[in-house]
Amino acid sequence: MSESLKIVAFLGSVRQGRMCERVAKFVRKCLEDRGHTVTVIDPLELGLGQVIQPMHFYRNPAEIPAILPQLNEQLKEADAFIAIAGEYNSQISPALCSVMDHFPPVSYAFRPSAIVTYSMGNYGGIRAAMLLRQFLSELTTVHMPNMLVISKVHESLNDAGECAGEDATSRLPKAADSMINQLEWYARALKKEREVGLPKQ
Repeated sequence: MSESLKIVAFLGSVRQGRMCERVAKFVRKCLEDRGHTVTVIDPLELGLGQVIQPMHFYRNPAEIPAILPQLNEQLKEADAFIAIAGEYNSQISPALCSVMDHFPPVSYAFRPSAIVTYSMGNYGGIRAAMLLRQFLSELTTVHMPNMLVISKVHESLNDAGECAGEDATSRLPKAADSMINQLEWYARALKKEREVGLPKQ
């Protein structure tokens, strides 16, 4: 059996009727079926409000909300990251930017990241996916070329995160496998290099 990885998945929506929970269930099952440990960070459950000061900007560490150092430790222990986001005004969702920007780039460094986007339309949030490439690069992660883009998400996945319909059943698992195959390869390769030592900055 291949080495199990620790993977942190970020959800990028807090609005009513959000579809990201369906997508997260689907992605989580795909990963857990391969033996990986998945931690989901959901901004809706954190209760931190809409605007939060990044952890590394606090002058007094005692003022940092307790949840932020806890989450930061999970990030530093992770082998890979997944960003799950819809498309807001053809851009990255503000909730995803907010929650990920609250941690310093060093917490993401030298680990791979995968992009999962979705929409209720035909394009599956692909415009947000293109912007996520730059965003994740600035956080110093290595983003995967293969992405999971889910169009008509309300028809493709049911509430349980299961594929609904013949097209989704044949298409989505293959696309997820392609993305995860790359993520696993990079995660294991970079993990070995981190164990050897990190380059001087």
